[in-house]
Amino acid sequence: MGEEFGFDKDRFTNYNQDIFDCPICSCVARLPKDCSSCGSVFCGPCVDSWLKKQSECINRCPKGSQIQPIQKSLKKIYDDLEIKCSYCTKPFKIADVDRHELNCKLPKCNNYDICGNNLTTNEFENQKVCDQACMLLSKIKQIKNKQDLYLCLKQYVKERQSVNQVQAFNYTTNTIVNQDFGNYPVFKWDRQRMGTGITFSDGDTKIFLKEQAYMFRTAIATHGFEKGIGYWEIEADEKTENELKIGVSTCRDFNYNTAFCDFEFGWAYYGLAQLRHNSNATGPSFGKRFKKEGILGVCLNMNNGTLKFSLNGEIMGTAYTDEKLKQGPIYPAVSLLHCAGCKLITGKPVPAIFLN
Repeated sequence: MGEEFGFDKDRFTNYNQDIFDCPICSCVARLPKDCSSCGSVFCGPCVDSWLKKQSECINRCPKGSQIQPIQKSLKKIYDDLEIKCSYCTKPFKIADVDRHELNCKLPKCNNYDICGNNLTTNEFENQKVCDQACMLLSKIKQIKNKQDLYLCLKQYVKERQSVNQVQAFNYTTNTIVNQDFGNYPVFKWDRQRMGTGITFSDGDTKIFLKEQAYMFRTAIATHGFEKGIGYWEIEADEKTENELKIGVSTCRDFNYNTAFCDFEFGWAYYGLAQLRHNSNATGPSFGKRFKKEGILGVCLNMNNGTLKFSLNGEIMGTAYTDEKLKQGPIYPAVSLLHCAGCKLITGKPVPAIFLN
């Protein structure tokens, strides 16, 4: 069933009771809530929909009865339930299955058994591989002799040398362009590298988090900068209630249910007009505040190891100068808290304010 209903009972590996059966949809409750009077457990979405039409519990409990999230003791039992994925049938804890299925249902890379990646909308999609490494791997799999393998690798090295030419200044436009192609990287948020509860939209360029907990959840971009100067923008979401942490990470595989800048591999501007690096609590003041309106520009200069920010076209200065910011890959990252979101804007030239 969809997320507006509960889970089919036959998908569970360790549930043979009825304690969590929702009387509305007759399934095992999703986001369970219970009645303070009768103790019945309901699906959160089911009972919320019911209460929009009726003002009382489905069992006609006395007025004043409350429908609320289940208590901690019952929640502990619920969290131990294991349920099979609808797509791969592997068992997962009930709190993790929705996030897993979000990725599991996506088309897989031809080398999924090796890389573990889904297909994304990029230049390699037509080859049914996730990135350049897997495209090369697919070619190697088809090679039957060492001579052809050598020629394949030689061609790959030649192509990489061409693509990775150092970017040069175009002094007539005050922007940075690639000497071969004259374009700018276009990327989005990585569905495989995100904290719990983050939702995607608008071609995976928009993300939003809305939950009861007050924990930072991180999203990482699909593109890592290797050299030169990179620029992208973060557009505020008007529904945001809590400030974001925005910046870069040299690591893309860690606990996404933390802020990337809590660690030594993360550098961030915090919307409270502060900086955060290798700390989850303190950092120097920097720039202006940013939360639910405006556009934050981010400029990573790997030539000199600096990270700069602008707000609505006005430079806020150099936030960081670090030798580690000269060594790629370096990934754009954002951490969201409680109720927050943003849109990632890419494919734009570096503004002149960052080149002075």
